[in-house]
Amino acid sequence: MTTATKRIAGFVLALAVALNLTGCGGSDQPPPGALSGTITASGSTALLPLAMSAKDVFEAKHEYVTVNVSGGGSFNGLTQVAQGAVQIGNSDVEASGDQAAGLVDHKVAVAPFVIVAHRDVSVTDVTMDQLARIFKGEITNWKEVGGQDQKITVVSRQQSSGSRATVVATVLKGQGDITKTAIVQDSNGKVRDGVVGTPGAIGYIDAPYFDAARMKGLKVDGVAYSVDAVTSGKWPIYAYGHMYTKGEPTGLAKSFLDFVLGEEFQNNVVEQKGFIPVSKMKK
Repeated sequence: MTTATKRIAGFVLALAVALNLTGCGGSDQPPPGALSGTITASGSTALLPLAMSAKDVFEAKHEYVTVNVSGGGSFNGLTQVAQGAVQIGNSDVEASGDQAAGLVDHKVAVAPFVIVAHRDVSVTDVTMDQLARIFKGEITNWKEVGGQDQKITVVSRQQSSGSRATVVATVLKGQGDITKTAIVQDSNGKVRDGVVGTPGAIGYIDAPYFDAARMKGLKVDGVAYSVDAVTSGKWPIYAYGHMYTKGEPTGLAKSFLDFVLGEEFQNNVVEQKGFIPVSKMKK
């Protein structure tokens, strides 16, 4: 084969490969009317298990859609959606003040919190007042609430956390703050692991993160956490889960939120993931 012939053959081969790749790329294009594009959501780690489930199911239904979900805390999510950095800001606190300007609230679930302790803690029940004093650092030994002589270590979330804001509001009644001696973690998962790994520890975590095999759930005023206790008003340590948008949602963001708020997701996924559908609240 001459050099010229080799060059022509090489050119024909390259052209065939290019045409083949172009054809393959064409098959990846969404058909007319199909949802496509990317949605980005960030914020509450309490809502993260629910948001991740919504991502998985929605992407499975719409193969040309990508949903990016991250944590970082409720206040970070609110800031990012207000700035337009994300399409959806997940939060377990309500937006307020200047931050709420222009934001539209979509209540997607009830996020209950469980009071948890290390498995070696002998106490099983505390009053709400005792719990508040423990979290504020006024009670520092389990013997002060009927337990063994053991130091109490509080494991808490950071200031940007909606979970922390919920506990300050519902347990501390807005009076004071979490003790400065607390071990501070940046996610519900890390609070859970911190309580599991620290003898004498106590903390608060979103219900989906609770693992009865690794930690102890404490009663409060004689009431154990349960869905019925929340919906009946006997367990006040919960927050509404919000997905905020900057203005009314449109396009892909609206389709995603309509899916999350739809009966299929609310009835089949929300409770399965440890949350409570808003429709089940009795008050």
